[in-house]
Amino acid sequence: MLKSPMGGGGIRRRILELLVDLDGATAPAVAAVLGITPDLARAHLGVLAAAGLLRAERVAGRTCYHRDEARIAEARDLFESGW
Repeated sequence: MLKSPMGGGGIRRRILELLVDLDGATAPAVAAVLGITPDLARAHLGVLAAAGLLRAERVAGRTCYHRDEARIAEARDLFESGW
């Protein structure tokens, strides 16, 4: 089944917005800010990473997520052009 990178009831959009200021956040950190479980945060972060909108980096045994600004801009341009 295909998943939309921007689906998820707005959680994925909120994650992308959150990572503007909280770059390099882990799933538990994202979960704490958004008031969701770490497992749910991990699932949404995984979808965004699979879509190429986030980069995952292992640091000291933890996975940290960063926005991929170039890919986010490409996706925004596609949607704004009426794709």
